[in-house]
Amino acid sequence: MPNDFPHQASPTAPAPSGGPGQRGAPVPYIPGPYNATGPYGTNPQSPAPPLSMPPSLHAARTTTYVMVGLALLASVAVGVTEGARGAGAAFGGNILGVVLLALACFYGKAGRGLRVTSIVIASVQILLGLSATMRGNIGGPIALVGAVVMVVLLSQASTGAWFRRPRTPGA
Repeated sequence: MPNDFPHQASPTAPAPSGGPGQRGAPVPYIPGPYNATGPYGTNPQSPAPPLSMPPSLHAARTTTYVMVGLALLASVAVGVTEGARGAGAAFGGNILGVVLLALACFYGKAGRGLRVTSIVIASVQILLGLSATMRGNIGGPIALVGAVVMVVLLSQASTGAWFRRPRTPGA
């Protein structure tokens, strides 16, 4: 009885790969985890993720350090000449720079949410720096220039690729 089990295909029916005795067609590229090499090599359509932090991101981090350092020096200088109230006003225009400094410490590990947060905070810092500059505050231009540089550097494509790179869990 050739077909005692109707749910099984008959041995003479062509196999899904093209027929009995024929090898199957090549398997399409299926990427492994984190864009690892597949059975036929790497995916030629996806660019390799950056392995090191791009220079624009290093420059953004350095800009943050310099911006906050200059704000501290300016507030100390104003504090010596005008007192504590003047020092507080000089540093107050750069308060979001301190937040950017804290965020810059995580640029090597975090994802795109950190980049977006940094750009938004730097944009608000631009407004505060403009306001402080218009009032004649010595810390205003420091905040303004530093925040503009931060937005420009964090908006570059290489920086975006760094924050979109695949990461291993827990690292």
